[in-house]
Amino acid sequence: MNKTILAAVIAVLTMAGCSSVPQSTLPEAMPDKVLSRINDLSSRPDWLNEERPFEVKNGNAIFLGQTTIPGDNRVEAAYMIAENNAKGGICSAIESRLDFVFQQAEEGTAVDSTQIRRIGAEACKITTSSIKSGNRYWEKVAMSTDSGERVTRYKVFGSVSMPEQDFKRAILDAARKQQGKGGLSEDFAKKVDAHWDDFVGGGNK
Repeated sequence: MNKTILAAVIAVLTMAGCSSVPQSTLPEAMPDKVLSRINDLSSRPDWLNEERPFEVKNGNAIFLGQTTIPGDNRVEAAYMIAENNAKGGICSAIESRLDFVFQQAEEGTAVDSTQIRRIGAEACKITTSSIKSGNRYWEKVAMSTDSGERVTRYKVFGSVSMPEQDFKRAILDAARKQQGKGGLSEDFAKKVDAHWDDFVGGGNK
């Protein structure tokens, strides 16, 4: 067997060996793995539900925020980031639910996203003084980057809350300020009040 044929055979065997490696063992195919949790918990706490970043429960409006940091960083600073993200979620929650109520209350087509943002921004300002820090949680996770590198990260969660009564008052006050502007009916705040259960539940997303 001459050198050319031998080299070709070796190349084919090498390629065959590489192709036989199961795709599931490649770093990018490996699932995330939780390495540890706060207080040595065996699972996530019941209050943590990423699919429901906003909910009204036991008379309180609760908002969930989160952030991810490198595994060699301290989680204390990340709690503040997560809670700030939760506070930012208040505005988006208000806006998404106002849009829902606009449809339920059959407001005119002249009402647009600008009107919704104005009410949401005004309500956010009013709610600031009532916000309190809530629950905190972290988990250390081994995960793969897009390049296939295996890294360790902290997933950090924090919630903030306020009395539902304060939350509702802020939204109604903000809505009253916009009544009669940009196609918004003079009694829109009353419609929000009438559709409050839909506001806190039906438009949840």
